[in-house]
Amino acid sequence: MSNGVGSHSIDGPRVMGTVGSEPVAARNRTIEFGGVRPEVPLPPEASSTLFVEGLPANCTRREVSHIFRPFVGFKEVRLVIKESRHPGGHPFVLCFVDFMSPPHAATAMDTLQGYKLDEHERDSPNLRLQFARRPGARSGGGYRGKH
Repeated sequence: MSNGVGSHSIDGPRVMGTVGSEPVAARNRTIEFGGVRPEVPLPPEASSTLFVEGLPANCTRREVSHIFRPFVGFKEVRLVIKESRHPGGHPFVLCFVDFMSPPHAATAMDTLQGYKLDEHERDSPNLRLQFARRPGARSGGGYRGKH
């Protein structure tokens, strides 16, 4: 930690099968660390839970778990399928992925941002990941319960 901002080190294995200064494949690029292990500062809103967009409505918890399970610190996937608010609209998926700590979540987010679910299907969506907001951290604030 420096200057009051958290950071996550990219030393150690990011994904099973990678170690220390070995090359890491991410988003169709190979990144060589060459023994240098920089620390990447975490944003103030960093949490140990990721919010994932871009999943098809018919995906399963098991399928999503297979994407995230290789990452160190992975805990669980929570999926909620919501019906569209518009008549005839498609259902959508709310997906939250829990990790042991914000640095673990940040590593997965950095690696999987833009991940294409099916590289052989032209219209396959790309994943969009962000840190999940903590309860009560919604914009607008204030008490939302019944009085």
